[in-house]
Amino acid sequence: MVYGFMILKKFSVISISGSSCSLSCTYCASTYIKSMEGALSPEEFYKLIKKRYELGTRGFLISGGFTPRGELLNLKRILPEMKKLKKELPDIIFNIHPGLLEKSLIEELSDVVDIVDYEFAYSRKAFESKGLKDRSREDYVKTLEYFIENVRYVVPHIMLGFPDDNVEESIKLVSSMKPYLLNFLVLIPTKGTPSENFKIPSVEEILKLVELGSKLMNGKVSIGCMRPHRIKDELDKAVVDKGLVERIANPSRKVKVEMFDACCSLPEEYFKDFKIDNKEK
Repeated sequence: MVYGFMILKKFSVISISGSSCSLSCTYCASTYIKSMEGALSPEEFYKLIKKRYELGTRGFLISGGFTPRGELLNLKRILPEMKKLKKELPDIIFNIHPGLLEKSLIEELSDVVDIVDYEFAYSRKAFESKGLKDRSREDYVKTLEYFIENVRYVVPHIMLGFPDDNVEESIKLVSSMKPYLLNFLVLIPTKGTPSENFKIPSVEEILKLVELGSKLMNGKVSIGCMRPHRIKDELDKAVVDKGLVERIANPSRKVKVEMFDACCSLPEEYFKDFKIDNKEK
């Protein structure tokens, strides 16, 4: 069985930095966080979560821009509110895009964060695309180790599609650390960013890497929400037909999957609360 995921009403994506980001990643340059609902202050964040909860939302992806060292902006300021909300609303799920955090902060958030969607920009081209200050590729490994030690559900995300990049090393390294799930993204050449003229990789190139990840992760692999529309139908059908993944975000209509209103990293123990009825599709 392959599961499909899309965010409708039960999950919400919030940027705790608004449209601000100190980095200028090759494929983003703040493009993607501009579409997220913003909550910059602790007060705004608390009120927004409560409002969304009253409307039926139970899962929250906490995202946003990053500091020059790759840490999620404003996370320390927002964390006390997250702890408060978790006590008041024990059935909510917090999922975060944390970036590179110090071990002490990871330990502090371990009792409030349920899922970590962690961008593993370890390959040389992925790392260079971030423009980080005072960081090394090994920081991505150390931070992932800290997360796996402290949070039950950690999902490394590996970006495919950088020109002349060697991603196999990243896939093998992540798989050896035995995370809960491995997520693949495919870079979208984005207008107004340095990536806009990048060549979209072929489906065959992508499948080769997904197949490696699937083999090493015993099928615990997902295709995330970023992938070029031009190859989406062909790619989605291929990974399902070949049995390479167990999850797809925003799946093509050409594949039949059981749908859930959530991020694709949602653990199975929560599936019953986020299942999409046929009438909701």
